[in-house]
Amino acid sequence: NEDHTPITPNAKYDPVAALGTQGSPTTMVSPPTSYIAAVPPAGQRKHDISVFGCTGNAGRAVALHVLKVASGKDMRVALSGRNEQKVKSTLQSLKDELGRDGIDVDEGKVDVVVADANDEDSMLQLASSSRVVISCAGPYWRYGEAAVKACIKGGSHYVDITGEVPWIERMIGEYESEAKDKGVALLPFAGYDCIPPELAMFMVGNALNSEANGAELGEVQLNIGSSGGGGMPHGTMQTFLDGFEGKLPQRKDGDPFFYPKEYRAVQKGALSLSSFLLPRYQMGTFTGPNFMSAINVPVLCRSSSILGFSSNISISDRMVLTKPSLMNGYGLLPVQVYITTLLFGGIAFALRPVRGWMRNRYLKGYSYGGNPSSKVHLQARGVAADGSSSAVAKCMYPGDPGIYATGLFAAAVSNALLEATDDGSGRLPLAGFNSPVAALSRCRDGLLVENLKALGAEIKVEVLVENKEPKEVDAMKLCSKL
Repeated sequence: NEDHTPITPNAKYDPVAALGTQGSPTTMVSPPTSYIAAVPPAGQRKHDISVFGCTGNAGRAVALHVLKVASGKDMRVALSGRNEQKVKSTLQSLKDELGRDGIDVDEGKVDVVVADANDEDSMLQLASSSRVVISCAGPYWRYGEAAVKACIKGGSHYVDITGEVPWIERMIGEYESEAKDKGVALLPFAGYDCIPPELAMFMVGNALNSEANGAELGEVQLNIGSSGGGGMPHGTMQTFLDGFEGKLPQRKDGDPFFYPKEYRAVQKGALSLSSFLLPRYQMGTFTGPNFMSAINVPVLCRSSSILGFSSNISISDRMVLTKPSLMNGYGLLPVQVYITTLLFGGIAFALRPVRGWMRNRYLKGYSYGGNPSSKVHLQARGVAADGSSSAVAKCMYPGDPGIYATGLFAAAVSNALLEATDDGSGRLPLAGFNSPVAALSRCRDGLLVENLKALGAEIKVEVLVENKEPKEVDAMKLCSKL
């Protein structure tokens, strides 16, 4: 039976620190029964959810979905940025777009708030007036710290759509202790990286535990792809170029590692050159390298340590390029072309003139607003450590990965966090920096799945046990071992 007793802010258990003292790399991790819980924001807050950086392409998609969530509810939203006129223009365009879909935006419940990452007072005012702040201003290593600092000081919970693991490590070193002391939840990686893989791992792992006689998750296979086209957020492109030029923050003495040392072998195995680059036949198709694996795998390692999945788990995070058929070698031919393109693209980006062209000619004029007609597809397979059973999750999320679906994920996470930290909630999320699924895993069963489905997601989970018919599992009823 699951222990769902209420948790309190003074439950001084640090799961990451505790797991860091475990023994060998094959240690079975026992999840904690208590930890440092987030608390409802103190005092009366004018805004339930505030979107900072809403005028960028990804920020606009986040704001669009937040307004969808708020429609018809007693919920107040703030759209925020440094340029008031641009924020007002964004709000008007969102009202027009939602109006075409039959969704009315109540102007009396949406405010425009001016805040600038370079103006500490304005950021603190935004955070102090909000229950949840979604930070969308990237690259985060340049502009992200101001929102983190303001949320902790102002007692507001925090969500972002970063994919910058080294920056989050730095923020953990600077602010983790203070955030836990104040009961503030900070949930980075709430976009395309890394909600689909983290939620899929959570579902297949806990489906095995609940429906296959407590089977322990030993392997996670992830096949992710998209249809309908897409594009990359402006901030992500900047971060990509900064990484090639060595501008991203480097580790310094005292910076914590993102996940416990027991999981280093897991990351090394998943991201080794042979595992990452070569074609792999997985779940009925040849797959190519998922270039987001460098973000996804560390997040899955950190999440595993908190959810109680074994430190000898193996992770295969791959990309599907097309529907497999005999004509395309069951996906092998397009995968080979894709890998060749990646290799030549990497060589090209190593050349300074190419990066200069990208910044000066392409990036300055680049804009992609997202495509709601696209779809993100994810199939995940969790295999029991003893090989006796497996679980499969099949997910579809509306929109292109980089913009529209990222907005959907962030809005779903933020509303789930809002509900989980309501004054009457007895099952509170983790305080401090945690990936979203891990942070919300102790809260009401199915909370995040419910919010994703409300925005159009389709999620199906099945368990397959030897000599038995496949059994469908209600994803809304899956709960963690916490």
